Amino acid sequence: MKQIIKYLLFIVFLVAASFAASNYDLSAIFAAKTASMAKGATKKPALSSPGIAKKRSALLSGLSGQAEIDYSPLYNLTVAAADDQILVWKLPDTVAQQEINSGEGFQALTLRFIPTTSLVVVGGMTKAYAGSIRFFDAATGNPQIQIDEPEPILYLDPHPAGRYLLATCETYIKVLDMKNGNTVAIMQKSTPTARGYYYGNGQYVLQSDTLALFDLKKRSVVAPLDAAKPLLFKKGLDGVTFSWVSAEGVTVVPAAGGGKKFYPLDTNGISAFDIEANGAWGIFLLDTQKLAVIDLAAGKIVRTIETTLPVADVTFSADGSSVYLQHPSGSISVYDIGLRNIIKGMQVDLAKLFGAMKSKFGPAAKPETKQ
Repeated sequence: MKQIIKYLLFIVFLVAASFAASNYDLSAIFAAKTASMAKGATKKPALSSPGIAKKRSALLSGLSGQAEIDYSPLYNLTVAAADDQILVWKLPDTVAQQEINSGEGFQALTLRFIPTTSLVVVGGMTKAYAGSIRFFDAATGNPQIQIDEPEPILYLDPHPAGRYLLATCETYIKVLDMKNGNTVAIMQKSTPTARGYYYGNGQYVLQSDTLALFDLKKRSVVAPLDAAKPLLFKKGLDGVTFSWVSAEGVTVVPAAGGGKKFYPLDTNGISAFDIEANGAWGIFLLDTQKLAVIDLAAGKIVRTIETTLPVADVTFSADGSSVYLQHPSGSISVYDIGLRNIIKGMQVDLAKLFGAMKSKFGPAAKPETKQ
């Protein structure tokens, strides 16, 4: 009788949780994500109004030095690298799921997830100061392929379709075919500090320091995105949101399209920032331990965040559910946006409860068959 009561309580809890997450897909609890799910995955819309939590929900630690970071919404994996360390977390668990062995003498300088996969590509340099690009399965930590370059790899940007990779080195930017490592195109950097980014569904290469565009199909330079050189530039982890800070304000090319949006703003003192996918608001680092959440359309600060640790960079997750604050010490603070991470935590708790109940009751009894 007690087992029946427990089972009924479990069903009630399941229904309540399902109701709370009425628009959230709970099937991931009971079945593994397949390739067909990856192809049909749809991105949830970002919040158009600031919805960041007042306090952090997690602190990810274990790295030494400022981290490069990326997030895979499909697999709920956060990966970060600093120097010779690469760690993988699966939130809300703050204990690292994987510590990837990148190879002796390899220093990671940049990393990105390959779209719709659990593969992460890491770029950096070897002891001999040569460039190296290494692929790993973030879910298992297993190494995949390796591509070598004569110069250190400063930044990587995967093509939206997934096959090609844009690598920024010290003196050049190169398009590589990830299947065989062959060079597809190579171009000189507009400035020594410029980084190359795919733009316009991967048709163009954008250089961050000058906003210059190179048309990969026509093999020609086209007009830059803006005449003014940016003070700071950011491409969102979603791959389609671009923004830059100038002396006059902030310009955004949002994921939703509709062209550039310029917002007059006093940008003096801003050292890092990121803009959410709709381009309506952003987070700006005003000093090492104070951030401002700014409604760009209204031009006003709607929230300030004081941190106990100095902050070096701020980054929105690819699905807009979190903000990562990267600390120089190597730790990463996670702040929730909206309710998606709360629902994600409910999923995890529900999966654990379901597993415990399944273990408690055992497999369902099968009716006897008559001989």
